[in-house]
Amino acid sequence: MTVAVLELNDQNLIIQTEDGTLHSEPGFAQLTATGIETGDSARAVAWQQPQHSYNQYWRQFNQLALPSKQRWARHHADIAFAQLKQLVQAAGSPESLILSVPGSFSDQQLSLLLGLASAVPVQIVAVIDSALASCADQQTQSLLIELQLQQAVVTRVAKTDGQLQIADQEVIPDLGVMQLYNAAARHISDQLITDYRYDPLHTSDGEQLIYNQLPQWLMQLGWEDEISVTLPSAQGELNLVLRKQQIAQLFEQRLNGLHTIIAKYPKAELCFSHSASLLPTLLSQFAEARLCNQNTGIDNCFNLQDKLAGKELHRISELEAPGKSKAGASKKVHQATHLLYQNHGYPLDHPVSIHIKDNQLSLVTGIDNRAALVFVVTNHQLKVQHQQDNLQVQLPKTCQAGSSLTVAGHKLRLIEVSNA
Repeated sequence: MTVAVLELNDQNLIIQTEDGTLHSEPGFAQLTATGIETGDSARAVAWQQPQHSYNQYWRQFNQLALPSKQRWARHHADIAFAQLKQLVQAAGSPESLILSVPGSFSDQQLSLLLGLASAVPVQIVAVIDSALASCADQQTQSLLIELQLQQAVVTRVAKTDGQLQIADQEVIPDLGVMQLYNAAARHISDQLITDYRYDPLHTSDGEQLIYNQLPQWLMQLGWEDEISVTLPSAQGELNLVLRKQQIAQLFEQRLNGLHTIIAKYPKAELCFSHSASLLPTLLSQFAEARLCNQNTGIDNCFNLQDKLAGKELHRISELEAPGKSKAGASKKVHQATHLLYQNHGYPLDHPVSIHIKDNQLSLVTGIDNRAALVFVVTNHQLKVQHQQDNLQVQLPKTCQAGSSLTVAGHKLRLIEVSNA
């Protein structure tokens, strides 16, 4: 029986099978004349066609009628079903699923979700709180922050009498990645109005252009104090400098609720799920916090699947505290941590730029748009940020240790370095 884990966070929904096949997409949907499109393609036109765009259907996952009548969807549950079906198909239609869901999902919503899964059809063998899944291999008390599209969940996972359990959990409304993106977009607009008397948010095309670029710009600011960007407009190309400190201040203004919760648990280790990486990446006060890898929760679900599937189908909020590995645990998929070239390893937790001269490669850590190729690791995949025209590049499907990529005929291996 083929098994997959589905991590249900609408900022980035991830489904992965035991062999490492992975698909991810954001919780965006577009209602078209022919049906419901979800994921990246829907996000790519969300601001150009806002009247047909939806991105709160997982937060408001219910069967209440939509404000206006739609041909393909009666309610948010219909839209969520379309995305759920697409995710399962993209993963090769596994027979069964382990669901990893945030604490913001109510029991009523989970019941509805199980009903939709049976209609896909796919068998749900276990449901676990995503915070517990992310912390299942931890021995200490943890306070985990998970950022969704429109809200955040803060969970304290504590060890009591040999058990790891959800001890406390709070939802922070209106602290999601969209609120952070909106603040950054308004900051960019204000700068362009001041410098050029041009507001990119005044038109749908301008909005779409800004929001298409924001994830990349904010990621780049995680490694650089400032970046220079260029925006096309009717006035020509407009130059703009984005500064990390200014963006960090904008984000900080929206964190009062989070700081209040953190202050309640001074003895807990502060952790951020991969979905909340914007905060520790851009805000210096969280620099010492632990940032979970993309695959942490999913790998833990696979390693614990015999225990999870053996339980009655309900939301699992308590597990045996980690100890020695038990026989029968699922084989862990080893994700690459470094790129190996000419006996030198380049860490993949930062972008890598590749220059070519006289048919020889030289690699540097960081983003250099003068390079022939710049790539970053996103959702277990190598993503090209910049590539010269006519450059021949072959990338592996997943960022798995042992796989390789080819650049201009040169083969580079992906490796895992333990305790690097």
